[in-house]
Order: sequence, then structure tokens, then C-alpha cells
Amino acid sequence: MKQFFILLALTIGFTVSAQEHFCSKAKKAMAGNHISHQHRSASLMPNISHELKYDVKFVHMMLNLERTTKYVSGGVKTVATVTASALDTFACLLHENHTIDSIRFNGTLTTCTRVDSMVKVVPAAPLTNGQSFTVTIWYKGMPPVGGSAIGSGFSQGTSGAWGNQVTWSLSESVVAYHWWPCKQILTDKIDSSWVYVTTDSINKVGSNGLLKNVVTVGNKKRYEWQSRIPIDYYLISVAVAKYKEYNLYAHPLYLPGDSILIQNYIYDNAINNTTWINSQKVQLNKMPQVLEFQSKMFGMYPFWNEKYGHSMAPFSGGMEHQTMTSLGFFDYYIDAHELGHQWWGDNVTCKGWGEIWINEGFASYSEHLTAQYLDAGNFASNLNSAHTSVMSQAGGSIFFTGADTLNANRIFDSRLTYDKGGAIIHTLRFETNNDSLWFNTLRSFQNTYKNSTASTVDFMNHYQAQTGINPTQFFNQWYYGQGYPTFTVKYNFVGNTCFIKSTQATSVPSSVPLFITPMEYKITRSGAPDTTVRVTHSNTIEFYSFNLLGTVTGVTCDPNNWVINKVVGPSLDATLIGIEETESTFAHISIGPNPTRNSVSINNVSIEGKVEICDLSGKKLSEKELKDGMSIDLGNYASGVYFVKLSDKNGKEKYSQKIVKQ
Repeated sequence: MKQFFILLALTIGFTVSAQEHFCSKAKKAMAGNHISHQHRSASLMPNISHELKYDVKFVHMMLNLERTTKYVSGGVKTVATVTASALDTFACLLHENHTIDSIRFNGTLTTCTRVDSMVKVVPAAPLTNGQSFTVTIWYKGMPPVGGSAIGSGFSQGTSGAWGNQVTWSLSESVVAYHWWPCKQILTDKIDSSWVYVTTDSINKVGSNGLLKNVVTVGNKKRYEWQSRIPIDYYLISVAVAKYKEYNLYAHPLYLPGDSILIQNYIYDNAINNTTWINSQKVQLNKMPQVLEFQSKMFGMYPFWNEKYGHSMAPFSGGMEHQTMTSLGFFDYYIDAHELGHQWWGDNVTCKGWGEIWINEGFASYSEHLTAQYLDAGNFASNLNSAHTSVMSQAGGSIFFTGADTLNANRIFDSRLTYDKGGAIIHTLRFETNNDSLWFNTLRSFQNTYKNSTASTVDFMNHYQAQTGINPTQFFNQWYYGQGYPTFTVKYNFVGNTCFIKSTQATSVPSSVPLFITPMEYKITRSGAPDTTVRVTHSNTIEFYSFNLLGTVTGVTCDPNNWVINKVVGPSLDATLIGIEETESTFAHISIGPNPTRNSVSINNVSIEGKVEICDLSGKKLSEKELKDGMSIDLGNYASGVYFVKLSDKNGKEKYSQKIVKQ
């Protein structure tokens, strides 16, 4: 599949790395290692006191744009409410390349002061808490080059494959101010937004929400897009080109309405071209099924009462603009990733750029789910590719703070933000060990934080509240920690007992000395069906023994690729007979069946003592007198892993074995 990206990309005039996630590759391709000094000083300082004193309720853009130039002119009206005790200065950002023609504050013509890209307006009298106000800024200018995660915040270019001229916006992460006056603070979502664009009559304009009207204005047309759903500043978008419209419809289960419109703006000379039809239209036509599937997994498509759609633009990848993704070409997994963002990134947005995992990790996970359920033949390679990428270096944490939140390469790091981010979500599902509970948790998280922002800690707290599982250890290892485990696995079979010895080493032991994790082993047998057992690896060296019918022919560690890990072996070791974990008196003990659904029998015991059943924390759940041939009922125990501990009559523990209760 990665090779496919390269071949397709070459046909349209750009290259996507086989090793790097396509979305990451695109989003940091032209941003450089760090955002410029100007962005640092003007737009990346979220604690600007004046901007923190108001909440944006409504934005109305009234712009003049053409596909042949990136020149912007027009006005933007902002309606906001004071959230501080008083507001004596209104402040927003607009790049200094733009000339401000006029500003009206609550309808009154006023003046402003500008320092770099900061615009400040002083009202006639300070406003009080809860008071609403309106600011309209009329301006014009040429947006600067660069700064965006993908190229520039506002761009004009020509498609390498089709020759179409396009003007489009791409404000992620902090360059919306390159083309419109705005407040760039993630936690202040705009309650509703209108994007009106006047352009040459042969153009079409794609944007967020619903196209309410197309008005003839002389020899031009005005496209009037309206959205009444909260949106973050960087997700407002425009795309202007000679498009033709190609619409599809999705019908998710439990949709309140009849259908969801998937509104696609395709280059006019591509839409009926055989090459485009055979290579990309066939991919686009799968989107209704993917939207229906993701609605099942994550909850109803959050913007069902508006639309979903795509606008083509000549850049290498996709950008999840709310309700209308911008992208360079159509591909099944690119489309699935960007659609996944409508839940993870748009409906629920990261609370800060250091929390980008909320956006990109879950969008990458949506690819894994799409592969598993809709493209099963590619699921294994999809996961393997992500795991291989993560383990291409020993260290690296998903978590980052400080100066790295200004670093586009770090924010959109393919290996950590995308591949590791998506892979550990898959592992957390494995930890949960209950798909109904897992997907209900994702759906309830979406519902709880809809139209808002969330952090990793928010997700952790919600996960624990919904599942009853404390995720602290998991996140300390996989999210905050660095590295991955390597399991050296040996096995043997004596009679009806399979012995497995697994020794763990970690790639960055100073960060995570031991990954305590569930692990599966698939045991293949002749004369009996294969079986997969689930155990917990909680010590550097683990010994497992399982009572099974048939003859063991092989062992596979993590057969379903739930965990990022490397494996040495498994190899047959005829010397492995279980005596590493016991004295010779207990060398031939048999406890089984293992795994079991009901009871286990203890055989070949020749001493007096007691038997205890303990959970993995060591808590004793039951105790009985030890007798040869005795049976212990586990039928009322929850599914999981337990210790069977045998002690002599003096209370000294002599033998311990893990039992898997199914």
C-alpha cells in the first residue's frame, strides 16, 4: 500500500515517502523545522491577556478571491462576548502584509494600533462581563509564504497532473491570521461561521457547512456557505477553482435524517477523465461505506445535519477542514484518515498542540479499524507498517511540551504522533479486553467532549470512569515513556503440558525498564485445534505452562499484533520443562486444564500443604488444603489471569503457576 502511494503521487507531480505517514509527510513538508520568529512572537503566544477576555460566538467572512491569485480583499465580522470582569482592549491577529481599510466596533468607525501582526482596538468605554460586541475589519493584501503545516496558510498553485489553477487555505496549525483577522486559541471554538466568497462566475468555492445560496453579482458569483456548528479557527477553509460537483450519499444506522450528503468538488477537466475515474473515483465511491462504518464505531457522524465533502487542491496530502476536507488526490486510506478527523480533531479538538495525539493518533487508528473491518486483507500489513516505523528508532515519546509545540516537525512527527499514536490506541483496546466496552467508551468520549476540546488527561479520566480500568500505568509506559519491548521466547512440550519461557528486554530501559502488558501466544498443535492464550507479562522473565491435547508444533508471540514489540524466536528448547520455577519435588506437577472455563485439577503432588488462588496483584482470593488430584472451581471468577500458589505445611511457597480463566 505504501508503494501505491508513491506511484500515485508521481503521476500527479509530488512524492510521498514509503516510510513516512502520508499525512505527516504532507503536513510538515514545507513548514521547516521551526515556525518563524514572527509566528512565535505574534501568533503562538496563547496567553495574550486581551484575547483571553472574550469568547468568539460568530464569524462572518465576506471575501473576494480568485483561483489565479492569492490576493485577499474583503471584511470579517466577529461577534463575541466578554468573559473577564472587564474588557478595555479588543485584540486579534492579522498578518502585517494586509492593509486595514477600516474597522467598526459595535457599528462605530474606529481606529486601531498594530504591532507586528497584533491588532488592538480600544472601545469608547470598557465592556463588562457578559456583554456582547461586534468588530468588523475590512482589509486587503497578499498572504505571506510558508508557516503552515502544509506549505502556506493561504496558497495559489497549479495542479501538476491536471493543470488546474486553485486558491486554497490551510491554517493548521497557527496561520489562520495569514488570511483573516482571528483569535488563534484552540479552546475558544467559534459557535457558528459564515464564509461568503465572491469570485469569477466560472469558479466554484468550497467551504464549511451548507451552501445556502449562490448569488450573481455583476459578472461574478457569491458563494454563501453557512455552518451553525462550533468550529476551531484553523478548520475554517476556502478552496477556489474550476470545479464540477460530484455527490454521494451515506446512510448510517440510526441517522435522524434520510441521508448524509458527501459533496465533492472535483477539477472540471478531471471528473470525466478515464484516468481519474479508474484511479481515484473508484476510491472516492467507497466513502459512503467508510462514513457509515466510522459512524458505527465512533458514534453518528457529528456534522450529519450539514454535510461531508472534499475540495481538490494541489498539495501532497489531506487537511481535515470541518465538513469539507481539502486534499490533493483520493485514496482509500487517506480518505479514511481525513474522515476520521471529523470526529477526532474537528468534533473533539486537541486542547493544545502538544495534545495533537487526540487528533492524529485517533485518525491513524481510524485507518487501522477501516482496514480490519472493511479491507481485512491489508489489516496485518497496515499494522506491521506502523509498528516497523515506531521501532525504526529505539526511543521517542508521544508526549512533548515547551518549545516542541512550536516545532512543526515534532507536532506532525510520522513515527510518534501518527504511527505510535495510532498503534497504542490499538493496544489500549487490547488492554480493555472488551470490544463492547471499548467502543462505547470512544462513543461516550465523543459525546462528552463534542464541539469542544480535550487533553490526554481528559481521555484518561474518561476511560477510567467508563471502564473501571486505571490507565495510568499504560500511559506511563506507552504515551509518556519511550521505547518498546523485545520478547525472547522459548517453548517445549512434555506430555500434555506446554512450557513457555518469555524474557523481556526494553529498548530504552532508563525510561521504561519493563512493559507490563497483556500478551497472547498462539500454540499450534497436531491432533488438536490451534489455541491462543492470553497472559500478563509482569516480570522480566515469565514462565507459563498449559495443559493441552495434541502435540505442539509451534508457538507465535502476539499473533494478532496487538502490541508494539520485537520477538526473538520462539524457539524449541528441549531443556525447558518448568523446573526453573520450582524445586525438584514439584518438577512433575500438573495443574490444568489451562486455559480453563470452569475448574482446574492439581495432580502429581506428594507433600502436605495448602493451595491459594490469587489475582495478579497478589491478593488472596481463596485457600484450600493441598491434596493430590484435587479440583478447584473457578467458574465464578471473572475472565483473566490468576496465580495458583502451592505451599508446604510450614507455609513456605514452593510453586506458582499462572492460570488463564476464559
